[in-house]
Amino acid sequence: MKRLFLLSLVAILACYCPNNAKAQEQSDDTIHSFTSLKNQPTYPGGIKSFYDFIGGEMKYPATAVKENVQGIVLISFVVEKDGSLNNINVERKLGAGTDEEAVRVLKLSKKWNPGMINGKPVRVKYNIPVKFAIPNKKLNDIAPVGATTTNDETIYNFVGMANPPKYAGGMAAFYKFISQNLKYPEKAIKEKIEGTVLLSFTIEKDGSLNDINVIRKLGAGLDEEAVRVLNLSEKWDPGKLKDGTVVRVKYNIPIKFSLAKKN
Repeated sequence: MKRLFLLSLVAILACYCPNNAKAQEQSDDTIHSFTSLKNQPTYPGGIKSFYDFIGGEMKYPATAVKENVQGIVLISFVVEKDGSLNNINVERKLGAGTDEEAVRVLKLSKKWNPGMINGKPVRVKYNIPVKFAIPNKKLNDIAPVGATTTNDETIYNFVGMANPPKYAGGMAAFYKFISQNLKYPEKAIKEKIEGTVLLSFTIEKDGSLNDINVIRKLGAGLDEEAVRVLNLSEKWDPGKLKDGTVVRVKYNIPIKFSLAKKN
């Protein structure tokens, strides 16, 4: 009887351990949202260096030039534990070869510094807008690149600025502020709506946010909630030109809504 009990126990453990190990492995492979992390993935040299890399590698598709296609390609990707980029997907298409070009360039990226939780690297999903603008031609209001003039005051794009606007404490602090103030709309909860709202806004010379617009909508009250929270933001440090002149700057940001339990 004792021998039979021991054999039964061994059989139970043999069935349990692989499953437990598999569960642990699955847990270790969890893909986290970058908005939920205190220690988010970072590109070596910062996000400005990343955009400099994109600008240096980008080749404007001939079809897009011929058809005067300009605007934003919204890309998502996973920053793996070793810092490599994986699962590169186009979330918002522009067409005429721009989507494929954005993906091609991101595949050339050097490794990032991975996101961290409790001192350990984790997989993190990241969203980024890649802008296409034909030199010497203006983009529409949705995706301005370079500079455009409104009421005799130039509005610069944050990409490529020597001294872009900054939120006190950095982007991690800004996303923490957003997370603490977001209230998931009841309608969105009822209808189980999740996803990313893409917004644009202007950071004025005094650091306040103005002209907050929803570029990519989700509905069910999520768009209005994203705008409401941005209206609560404290003032940023405004953008400056190389000579120190304070300027107005257009900024784009994705706000992710998820019903999943936060980490």
